[in-house]
Amino acid sequence: MPKAHSTEKVTQSYLARKPLIARLLSVRAGEKLPGGWVVGKAGHVITGTLGNEKIQFFAHPDRAIEDFANTSDSPEDILYFTRRYGVLHRKSLDWSEQAGDLVGDSFFIHCGQWLESQKLFRAEWGRKGTPDDQLAQTLADQIPLEPSAGLFVKAAVRTHKRGFQLELQPDDLLAALLLAFLSFSDRTRKCQNPTCSTPYFLASRRDQKFCNEKCSRLVANRRWWDQSGAEWRRGRKKSSVKKSKGVK
Repeated sequence: MPKAHSTEKVTQSYLARKPLIARLLSVRAGEKLPGGWVVGKAGHVITGTLGNEKIQFFAHPDRAIEDFANTSDSPEDILYFTRRYGVLHRKSLDWSEQAGDLVGDSFFIHCGQWLESQKLFRAEWGRKGTPDDQLAQTLADQIPLEPSAGLFVKAAVRTHKRGFQLELQPDDLLAALLLAFLSFSDRTRKCQNPTCSTPYFLASRRDQKFCNEKCSRLVANRRWWDQSGAEWRRGRKKSSVKKSKGVK
C-alpha cells in the first residue's frame, strides 16, 4: 500500500531586489519624471532602477520589520531603507499618474505613500488585547489574494520527499512585511522610554517593557530623580553650606 503524503508547515518566500540606482528628489505636483511618471502630489520621491542583487527577505524578517517600523519620516532615512531592503511599492499609483508604461526595471516611490503604509504597520504594532484572528483579519484586508487589489500573495503547493508544502510568495516588499508581521505579532512591543529613537521592538520575554538595558536604566534614573531628586539636592546644598562655614 503506497505511503500517504502529509502536509508540512507553511513556508514564506520573497526575493527582494536591491536598487542599482536610487535617487531622492524634491518634486512639485504635476512634475514629469523619467520613466513615464507625472507626480500627483508635491513632496519627496525616490526613483531609480532595480539591480540584479537579491536577498531572501524571510531569512531575517524580524530585523526587517523592526527597521521598517523604526524608520523616521526623514526622506533620507526612507532612501536608506530602500537601498538596504528594496522597493516597498514599485508603483505609487495613488500619488502619481502613469503617463506611460513602466520602463524596464525602473521604479518610483513617493515618500508620502511610504509613510502611510508605515503608519498602518505601526498602528498594529504592540496592540494589546487583540486576538490573533482579529489581527490576521486586519492585515488580510491589506493583503487580498488577488493581483488587481494592489498587494498580492501567491500560494504555491510544492512536493518533496515528506509530502506537500504550502509556500506563500508576496508580490512586493510591503506584502512581505505584513505577512512576516503575523508571525511575530505576539512579540511586538513599544519601548516605554518616551525618548527612545527606535521604540518598536520584538520582545524576547513576555514581560519585557524596554527595547534594551540602556532605555531601562534611563527611565529608572528619571523616576528616581522625580521621586527623590529634590531631597537629594537639599541634602547636597546643606552639606555645601556646612563646608563653607567650616562646620565639621
